Amino acid sequence: MKIIAIIPARISSTRLPEKPLALIGKKTLIQWVYENVSKSKLIDKVIVATDSDKIAESVHSFGGNFEMTSPDHQSGTDRIAEVAIKLDGDIILNVQGDEPFITSDVIDTVLKIMVKDDKIYYASAKTSMSSVKEFFNSNIVKVICDDKDFAIYFSRAPIPYFREEFDSYKKNGKIDSSMEKYILSKAFKHIGIYAYKWDFLLKFTKMKESFLEKTEKLEQLRAIENGYKIIVPTVKYNGFGIDTYDDLERARKILRG
Repeated sequence: MKIIAIIPARISSTRLPEKPLALIGKKTLIQWVYENVSKSKLIDKVIVATDSDKIAESVHSFGGNFEMTSPDHQSGTDRIAEVAIKLDGDIILNVQGDEPFITSDVIDTVLKIMVKDDKIYYASAKTSMSSVKEFFNSNIVKVICDDKDFAIYFSRAPIPYFREEFDSYKKNGKIDSSMEKYILSKAFKHIGIYAYKWDFLLKFTKMKESFLEKTEKLEQLRAIENGYKIIVPTVKYNGFGIDTYDDLERARKILRG
């Protein structure tokens, strides 16, 4: 199978202006993502899909591939579909342009599932929470799955709702340490990586924006609302997406050691 990775990158961001061009050490955020995705031996080609001349120039400066896209797309998936429709590929990998620490292990875990089973047409990944603070952070997307790793729901809210523990938290402002460990063993955060069979990607982007998608601002919910399954294997991953200036400073601090 031919696998093409496409990284959507737009210049406008309300929380962190010109985010893809933010420096982390001596490299831009988009360069970190591009180079880490390129480490996967399963990927045949990596492309940045962007609506910005500035981002295109940055990608060109480090020797990367890019394609210019319309500035009118409502989601990253719509942006990569504009590029994918012109490509000869079996699997399209969408890696969010704000995941500077994404690893080839995470990428390959997702891709191997797609290659092995031709009935899987949409895949992503999840990892354990590192703190209760992360669990309550609305910038971090949570996911719950069935016993076969198919997603039941994605949300910015803390899911599942641990009723007794949360009632205690509301009263006391803290969670017992043993219960905290239990919650973190059962709660998972979503990683910004998606793999699609080529034909499903094009079908997906033709679906109307769904109610839950609009409500949560999470496009993967469009697939679930339309009755499609997303497999979300658990991986080991300590990275995080860059959504705010605090995230950016945290990434810079990690790089400095």
